[in-house]
Amino acid sequence: MTASGSESRLAAALLGPAVSLRGARTLLGIGLIDSSGTGLYLAGSVVYFVAVLHLGVSQVGLGLSVAGLLGLVCQPVLGWLADRYGPRQVLALLHVWRALSFVVLLLAGSYWQFLVAVAMIGVGQQALSPVYQALVERMVGTEGRLAMMARSRVVYNVGFSLGGLAATAAIGYGTRTGFSMIVLGNAVSCLAAAGMLAAAPAADGQTGSARRSPLRLHHLRNPRHLAVAGINGALSLHISLLAVGIPLWVTLHTSAPRALVGVLLVVNTVVAVLGQVWASKGSDTLAGSITALQRGGAALVACCLIFSATAKIHQADVAAAVLIVGVIVMTGAELFQSAGGWGASYALAPEEGRAEYLATFNLGTGLQYVVGPLILTAGVINHGTAGWAVFAACLAVATLAVRPLAAAAGRLAPAPAPEVAPAPAPEEVSVDG
Repeated sequence: MTASGSESRLAAALLGPAVSLRGARTLLGIGLIDSSGTGLYLAGSVVYFVAVLHLGVSQVGLGLSVAGLLGLVCQPVLGWLADRYGPRQVLALLHVWRALSFVVLLLAGSYWQFLVAVAMIGVGQQALSPVYQALVERMVGTEGRLAMMARSRVVYNVGFSLGGLAATAAIGYGTRTGFSMIVLGNAVSCLAAAGMLAAAPAADGQTGSARRSPLRLHHLRNPRHLAVAGINGALSLHISLLAVGIPLWVTLHTSAPRALVGVLLVVNTVVAVLGQVWASKGSDTLAGSITALQRGGAALVACCLIFSATAKIHQADVAAAVLIVGVIVMTGAELFQSAGGWGASYALAPEEGRAEYLATFNLGTGLQYVVGPLILTAGVINHGTAGWAVFAACLAVATLAVRPLAAAAGRLAPAPAPEVAPAPAPEEVSVDG
């Protein structure tokens, strides 16, 4: 047996027979490099803003909100560009744009320069996910896309952890040079990812039929697709729950030690790495993705009730144990929601303007980044157990709405492409709920 034959069998076993080893290496390599730099930046950025740029907390919050809103507005346009010029080319340019934005941040000497820099970062950052998702489908086809997205998510979690560890060391160094290295390190990782994309093989799996269509943004006028995107965004509130809600809840409302917050983040990462591929199985159809989203919603409701119960536990060790269980359940919600969101976005995406649709679908998740922290702080944490109860009830309603909304959107899916077209098999692209 030759080495290349063994590697091909390994790729088929891990990713499915439609995925080439070279394509898998390229996609996963880009993911690891990008996520390592992003983890480096996310772990140290707020400290950089306050300690080096000497900005106030409210100034930082305003800047990040502006960045999030601009990222939302630009996503459909960047998706259209990916349809017109190809996701590989647009993704490479996005990485170059991000590298430039981090250089601008390094040179920022005033608050307005900071706003320009974080706005540039927001535009590039939010568009990465849907364009990468479109590239995955182009490179591996419909058979391997969910498996590749799941494994990419695993790689991203590993990269975030590596970047976070590196940022801890840089922050501990304590000088402006150390903080600047955090920002510069992310810029270098962006350029490395762009270089890998430039050298990557051409994406053979053409999935769109409108590469030269004018910008119409017609997906923004499809209320049924937008409703599914909105429900997916609501179920992705686990992102703000992990980043904002859990740290504040542990610190302000439980008897558990504050140091437990770091442990809970590690638990989340480990479970996500071990469980994402398993949770994604069966989500490659619209029916399977609906089931995954419902499972994710149910787990999210359950974890809210678990977290709420910890307010009345006075033993620190018992509270810590219950919080760990809650985070494991919440991570299950994350895994199923991610798989269901990928599956639904692929299944509902029309042949024309495919990347634009994926970017439009991602608006729900993007909006979560803007309103999620406010919901968790003002709506949940400030109201204690009552806040958790209302939050869980709203999530339960969203979970119940998944199936009828997704089925309605599926019935409006476009007619499949002719057999002679190079698009993926129509029954895998357009699935009736």
